[in-house]
Amino acid sequence: AIQPTKTGPYNWGPLDAAVNNARALGATEIMYTLGSTPQWAASDPNSKLGLYGPGSNSHPKYNSYYTDYLKALALRYGTAITSYQVWNEANLRDFYLGSTKQMAQLTKDAKKALRSVGSRAKLVAASTTVRSTGPVGKWGKAYGKAMKKKWKYVDVVSAHFYPPATSGPGTRVSYIKKMKNYYKKWGAKKKPLWDTEMNFGDRRPYMKTKRTYTGTQAAGFVARTYIDSMRYGVSRVFWYGWDIHVLGTDMVNPDSGAVVEGGKAFLEIQDWMVGAKWYGCRTKNRITTCTVKPPGGSKNYIRFTTKGSKKFKVPTASVLRELDGTSTSLSKGQKVRITTVPVMFD
Repeated sequence: AIQPTKTGPYNWGPLDAAVNNARALGATEIMYTLGSTPQWAASDPNSKLGLYGPGSNSHPKYNSYYTDYLKALALRYGTAITSYQVWNEANLRDFYLGSTKQMAQLTKDAKKALRSVGSRAKLVAASTTVRSTGPVGKWGKAYGKAMKKKWKYVDVVSAHFYPPATSGPGTRVSYIKKMKNYYKKWGAKKKPLWDTEMNFGDRRPYMKTKRTYTGTQAAGFVARTYIDSMRYGVSRVFWYGWDIHVLGTDMVNPDSGAVVEGGKAFLEIQDWMVGAKWYGCRTKNRITTCTVKPPGGSKNYIRFTTKGSKKFKVPTASVLRELDGTSTSLSKGQKVRITTVPVMFD
């Protein structure tokens, strides 16, 4: 714990290391997620439901406990941490037992705390899961009502678009549409939407259904995550995570640390899309084509199917780029097979 007791001292070492490592590797967006209450600060310190121990899912006994900690974070890390999320998965009782009115007030207090110490970091609203639509719908409606006059204190709304373990990108797209509709109803339709945790599959021991994704399927799922986010208006995605190996899609080998297909796809899709102008997508004859234009270059075309495969006749001579970084020269009129794994023609 960073703040194991009310009077301190703070244990900054692990967080210092994480932030410094991220910055050394070139990270320009670092989000810190709050929402695991230390037992000493909990309004219900004996709650046994908290995923991180007794009281961890409790609302703070006093909001000042939370805001004092947030101010300490903002003063220590300055512009290194670019956003703070108010709470993690607040629609689930494993993470939060307080009321939506309490969460709304805490959201307002969090923004005021950041500004009181001169921080311009973005404030991200409490995240929700979407996999169980009952909890998110009921909780979100109440949170939206409680936030009616407080949305001005929030810079970004968020959700976790994990599909069930056996589902893929198509289910995630349906979740994005659902949450955009929810936030519109809840009064926050003009706020940017972030996906603050994302992965496919699951291998946690307590889950009834387990599934892992590897190889080209994992690569396709990772690439679709970022393509679909652009297509449907999700402006940030935080992959969870590169080296935790508890969900279903790995980015690196757990033994050697070598980048595997999912990670290669992440790096490749980054090369395709970062800094490029986005022209949107269209679907024709079961092939979806998304158009991007890199700085100083000509238009490139990302193509994939949502199911099965389809032959495609290349309209002009081009280079076919795949998610593992390989490329192949194509001549005009040559036929290639488009699958659910995105490829790019440039």
